[in-house]
Amino acid sequence: MKRSFLQRFLIVAGFALVYLLSSHTLINAQTQPKTPATTLDPDLTIATSASQASEASEEAKLASPSAELVGKLQQKADEDITETSGQQKSKLAAYLDEHPIGPVAWHNIVQKAIRKAIASGMPANIIVILLIFPVIASLVALSRHIIGLKGFGIYIPAVLSVAFVSTGVTTGVIVFASVLVSALISRPILKKLKLPVLPRTAMLLFSVSTAILALLLIGSVYSIDMVLNISIFPLLIIILLTENFMETQLFNSQKEALQITFETLLTAVLCSLIIGSEEIQKFVILRPELTLLGVALINIFIGKYTGLRLLEYLRFRDLLSQGSNFSNFKRNGTGGSQEEEE
Repeated sequence: MKRSFLQRFLIVAGFALVYLLSSHTLINAQTQPKTPATTLDPDLTIATSASQASEASEEAKLASPSAELVGKLQQKADEDITETSGQQKSKLAAYLDEHPIGPVAWHNIVQKAIRKAIASGMPANIIVILLIFPVIASLVALSRHIIGLKGFGIYIPAVLSVAFVSTGVTTGVIVFASVLVSALISRPILKKLKLPVLPRTAMLLFSVSTAILALLLIGSVYSIDMVLNISIFPLLIIILLTENFMETQLFNSQKEALQITFETLLTAVLCSLIIGSEEIQKFVILRPELTLLGVALINIFIGKYTGLRLLEYLRFRDLLSQGSNFSNFKRNGTGGSQEEEE
């Protein structure tokens, strides 16, 4: 069967199109740059893969301690009651939700106001600190007025205890000891300069700040967690105790100043343990009226006490025993003279 002209034309055109496409592909393949033989070398490929794997492992090693440190710092912030962004405030707010109260009455007015403030966005841990702080001040007053411990007033041990809660007791004591040692070293050096009080105090704070900076740098170089999680405000509170230490040395001997400083530190540590107790935190936020009433009664009791302090009984026990023996002797002697007269 003879093909028509159109069919023949289409067949020829098809063959021509196939030829053009094949030739174009061949030209492109020839014009492209050849891959160097070295890139196809199996040994080099293995070495490159090993190098990439080692770099990835190095990055993983660097990222792992960093992520671990960030996790520890975040955990510390979550457990810190002085941090408004931590999870401790959520725990306290959840504790209030677990213990609902009835309608407003005379005995729960403060608690109703606290619950409303927390529901409006007030951090629960701030309220807890404000409720515990008078308790801590009362305990400091009790330790000084009845027990007989010395210290830098009432306000400084109470504030120092809050700083120890923020930094941690161990870290706070280390920083406190560093401040004290740097002050002891700097004082005789500054005394030779014969500066007035204000410049001498400023130079002392300069030396203490330098010592704390060196401590922080050493902690950051060796990745010491207890040093890296210190915030600035507790650190400044601890540093400012240097001025109180210097003022104490002006009117007392260095031994007495160290004793007062140590008793201040002891009182602050004990109070920080009380502030950090979750049971006490939950108690004061759940029963604020009872807490405030208890603080008032404790201070009235402390003010009414007029006897000797407990440490004074230990200090003057020999004198007290001699006084009791003298009283017995006087009583016995009086009785004996009466019998002779009879």
